[in-house]
Amino acid sequence: MLDKAPEALHPVKVRAARSAVACVVAGWLVACGLGLNGLGGVAGDGGAGGLDGAADVTSAEGGSDTSVAADTASSDTGVPLGDSGMAIADTGTAGDVVVIEASPVDGCVPKGPENCTNGIDDDCNGLVDCADPACTTQGYQCVAPAAMGWSIAAFSATSQAACPPGLMQKTGEVDPTSLPPAVCGCTCGIGTEPSCETGNMVGSGGPTAACPMGPANFPAADGGCVTNTLSVTAFIQATLPAPTGGTCAATPTVTKPSTGATSGEYCKGQPTFGAGCSGMDACALVPTGYQACVQHGGANMGCPTGYPTAHSIGTLQDTRGCGACTCGMPTATCADGTWNFYSSTNCTGLVGVAATINGTCDATNNPNTAEMFQSYMVVAPPTNVACAMPAQPLATGSVMLTAADTICCE
Repeated sequence: MLDKAPEALHPVKVRAARSAVACVVAGWLVACGLGLNGLGGVAGDGGAGGLDGAADVTSAEGGSDTSVAADTASSDTGVPLGDSGMAIADTGTAGDVVVIEASPVDGCVPKGPENCTNGIDDDCNGLVDCADPACTTQGYQCVAPAAMGWSIAAFSATSQAACPPGLMQKTGEVDPTSLPPAVCGCTCGIGTEPSCETGNMVGSGGPTAACPMGPANFPAADGGCVTNTLSVTAFIQATLPAPTGGTCAATPTVTKPSTGATSGEYCKGQPTFGAGCSGMDACALVPTGYQACVQHGGANMGCPTGYPTAHSIGTLQDTRGCGACTCGMPTATCADGTWNFYSSTNCTGLVGVAATINGTCDATNNPNTAEMFQSYMVVAPPTNVACAMPAQPLATGSVMLTAADTICCE
């Protein structure tokens, strides 16, 4: 006999019960004389044209009539066969199998493919929205309802394809774990060297190592030729001018530490939600790569019941930088040089005498102290050139998550 209502085959209640008939298979199927999609009259022990709870079949073995009780398939006894509407159940008799054929919903007129958000069995298979595999294969799934002020959204912490048509997409940076300032640095290197040839030398001389004659000033002329008629004594003492000029070049470094955020997105704005779910759950579209969540404007909103895992998504406004990197003047030592004397008036030709410039009275090794020279040139490259250590610049600006939303996921 029929011990379960046809609507027990599916969580969605239908208005009209399906018609079904059970046939016993014993080695092979025996025709029952019933229509394929409904109940038909069978003359037999059960009465003319009716179903009395037992189906008469012809035994494959003995040919005699056998009355076997048949139950419709149910969730605890039947094995669904997909869209065919068929199910197979064990009768409890060795070698016998009950085959159940479900008819389309009586009076249902197919409206085309299943619309997953209208709460209607569009394809008349008895399955509505999220209960229909035609919807679950498209990404629809049952989700908990959104609390007041929240919207159901599909969320991914990493970049995905564009949202399905009709849904609003927002992209942004997800879950920055820290908002550290910039790390600033500054180094100084020699741009141009200072000069030891700018200004006047102080010189003295004489026939002995005491250099008793002088002192007097002699232009260093930035290393250029000085036309002047001079005699070179046996001993000369000369001191270079102090170093002047030169530059130090500044090289700033700005490092912005990672915030730990990822680039993600969410989709929301589904206008209607389907049925086919238990309790108050709704049938919502959650595309592949996304997870079912709810969204609320503003950062750090407390998550509602059913969606415990919080995320933040927004735009990182990064104004981090550093103050100015500046360097002072370079330092140098002007200790040693050469004072070259020429017979020509323009410092051409051979050097007649090369006197040492080191601040001490040294012999010139001039064989003819009576000879008059017409020009000279000072050659004194600086030594120990260095730039002072700069003061490290301070960090400026900040980084923050703006236009943020809170996302809470199942």
